[in-house]
Amino acid sequence: MVHGPVYAATARRQIFRTVDLPGTRAAIVDAQGRPLVTTDGRLVLAADPGALGRLDMHGRWHPSASALATLARLQRLTRVPFRTLVARIRAAVVRSPFAPAVVLPRLATPLSFFLDEHATRYPGLHVEALPVRGYPEGALGSEFLGLTGEVSRDELHRRAYRGVKAGELVGQSGVEAAYDRLLNGGFQRARVRVDSFGRTVGPLRLLSRGRVLPRLRLSIDTRLQRAAQRAIRDGIALAHKAGHPDAHAGAAVVINPWTGALYALASYPDFNQLRAARDPHYLARLLHGHAPGQSLLDRATQGLYPTGSAFKPIVAEAALADGLITPYTELPCTGSLTVGGTVFHNVEPAINAILDLPQALEISCDTWFYRLGELFYARQLQGDLAIQRWAKLLGLGHPTGLDVPGEAGGVVPTPAWLRQTFSERWARIWYEGTSVHLSIGQGYLAVTPLQLAVAYSTLANGGTVVRPHVADALLGPRGARKLAFTPRGHLRLHDAWAIREGLYEAAHGAGGTSTAIFGNFPITVDGKTGTAQAPSGSDHSWYASWAPATHPRVVVVVLIEHGGFGAEAAAPAAREIYQAFFHSH
Repeated sequence: MVHGPVYAATARRQIFRTVDLPGTRAAIVDAQGRPLVTTDGRLVLAADPGALGRLDMHGRWHPSASALATLARLQRLTRVPFRTLVARIRAAVVRSPFAPAVVLPRLATPLSFFLDEHATRYPGLHVEALPVRGYPEGALGSEFLGLTGEVSRDELHRRAYRGVKAGELVGQSGVEAAYDRLLNGGFQRARVRVDSFGRTVGPLRLLSRGRVLPRLRLSIDTRLQRAAQRAIRDGIALAHKAGHPDAHAGAAVVINPWTGALYALASYPDFNQLRAARDPHYLARLLHGHAPGQSLLDRATQGLYPTGSAFKPIVAEAALADGLITPYTELPCTGSLTVGGTVFHNVEPAINAILDLPQALEISCDTWFYRLGELFYARQLQGDLAIQRWAKLLGLGHPTGLDVPGEAGGVVPTPAWLRQTFSERWARIWYEGTSVHLSIGQGYLAVTPLQLAVAYSTLANGGTVVRPHVADALLGPRGARKLAFTPRGHLRLHDAWAIREGLYEAAHGAGGTSTAIFGNFPITVDGKTGTAQAPSGSDHSWYASWAPATHPRVVVVVLIEHGGFGAEAAAPAAREIYQAFFHSH
């Protein structure tokens, strides 16, 4: 009798088996607590492998004679191939031998009613509700929320998925992937009674309800996100009216310049996230680029473009910091400039004036900055790459550190980059004209709207290079726990007041390139238009800005692909976003 308790415990282990069942994921809410992602129930048809067959000595499941007849009836009813039904049961048994095996992962309500009413004709099969992601705001947030999917074999070996089990649903993109450890509740543990042959002889009983998961609050404001999406579409419509019928896409970034918190991150065209989560055929078309008018590309973080004149404030800071100019340095603004036998034109061909830095920014004089490019080229011959160095310090040409995976790195070209990129001898040479092109944000420069927003945030806040992020805090029973996002760096800006003055005049001065848009706006805006030449089609339309001018609360960057002049499409779209922001803040 000494060993009685041990034998009893062993016997209990022999008649109960532990089962892993899908658990719920934590909810995601916006900055105001509005639910963006929840957990709903999805109807599935599950099979009891023990009632429908047996496992051989190698662990392979084999259907019984009666199960063959049941699955054949199910095949005729649903038109799902018999071999697919068997394969799904076998795959489920490998993951968890005693858990229900899902044979129809998406069950229409009428079919579920039919199967419930005719349950005796389909023994061993039963309708269940499994947790699935719900999207109360519909398709909103496809740029950053992300999708979930079953963990793959490769992912199981990655450090990021340590502790995850086969068959578990994990975040595959966006916030769902970046914060999977916080959102993922894992499997729920249950137990089931089995006989000596391993056949199920009792119901599943949950051992626990799983851990209580905190909600993840984002910095995104749903209302502002919708306003940014609408502003992009309106900007595209304005581009069409201005004679640019090839404008069909765009992006907008709305960011706190002091913290890096993103209030809106919009890209158009986007895709229907709700449908992608529920319809595998739609998702497959998206992945293969066969969904007309919809795209998985997030242009705000993955689209790469030249910036045009929106790059000039960055060039100005590089020149001030490198001692090439002072705020009062005067240079000619002419209708054209010849460099190395090539004529570089100004937008206004008849102009002939002497301007200082704020004045050059106000009217966006290209030839003024071309001459600055010549000065940079002379320094570059001595090994000083001031434009490139400051562009990278301010956040261009590399990932910003966004907490959502997948952002593009971009290009801030250097002589070394040319040599590594091109094989033709002529293409590997950095000419004086290359510096001239770069000085107005053209040539090989390729940045994302988010990178430009980080650069303008740095100019707006006095030198802190923020790390942009969409996550904000964890909301639990004891309140909110803020997430920390350390700035990427702190820069000592040189005479940045002159740049701010120039950007203010650009939006309010008599010759300002966006005065027609913001001159009478109730909130003072510092902003710069950008008109960037594209390899084909109309120019890209940019507007990069912050407001209020004296103590910025928000940075807004808008891009309208092939939208023409910056003031034609992007600047009016930015005004829409500012109207929405200051209406609610």
